[in-house]
Amino acid sequence: MKVAWLLGMVTAFCLLLLALGYHGKIKKHLALLGSCFGIIVGSGLLLLAVLPGDSFYGPVLAAGHTNQKVVALTFDDGPYSPYTEKILAILKEKNVHATFFVVGENALAHPELVRQIKADGHLIGTHTQHHKDLLRLNKQEVRDEMTMGVESIRQITGEPPKFIRPPHGFKDYEVIEQAERLGLKVVNWDVIPRDWTNPGTETIVSRVIDNVKPGSVILMHDGDSPLNKGSRAQTVQALPEIIDKLRADGYSFLTIEELQAK
Repeated sequence: MKVAWLLGMVTAFCLLLLALGYHGKIKKHLALLGSCFGIIVGSGLLLLAVLPGDSFYGPVLAAGHTNQKVVALTFDDGPYSPYTEKILAILKEKNVHATFFVVGENALAHPELVRQIKADGHLIGTHTQHHKDLLRLNKQEVRDEMTMGVESIRQITGEPPKFIRPPHGFKDYEVIEQAERLGLKVVNWDVIPRDWTNPGTETIVSRVIDNVKPGSVILMHDGDSPLNKGSRAQTVQALPEIIDKLRADGYSFLTIEELQAK
């Protein structure tokens, strides 16, 4: 069920109570209390859909369940030249494997980068085909976005992905259900330096280092979907320092698939 439908039902319930109170069918204070309760419930349902680590609507991997000092670096919205190439070069130099959640239309535009991601030993997941907000789409549109994203990766690599990160991390019953039907595990994050806002290299580094813990999934961006206009230079500059500081603190790096197995 779409969260939009749930919100619609809650809204209708609130309006009904207010109408009954206005016409004297129920006491006005009860109508008001009921409406306030409905607003709180609706707000809660929406909040649960957008919180990355919440599993109210179904299972979501936002961090590994481990006490070992391991983390997963993940990159969204690519491939996006020249930043994906630069990130791949850093990861190769540092001997780190990461997970890339690629947008289907970007993958088809840069298949050579997708092949390089795989050849370098990284895990590839889907970030849907066009990076649309899945909460705003109907059931068939959600399925189409996921299916096309999967097929774009399969067409390039010969293998379908096993993991999906919904755009913005937004999910509801429908998103989880469609992902499961396609054999996809939903992945979000628990550390987000908001690197896409370009807050400064040192800010990106500190937001990661200050919030990481054993099993963390770190969200960064090699791309800028759907506009493909923004710079990811600060992410590129921050990445070597993040890797070095985490290693100095005893952390090692896993793909999402490896982290899930912990």
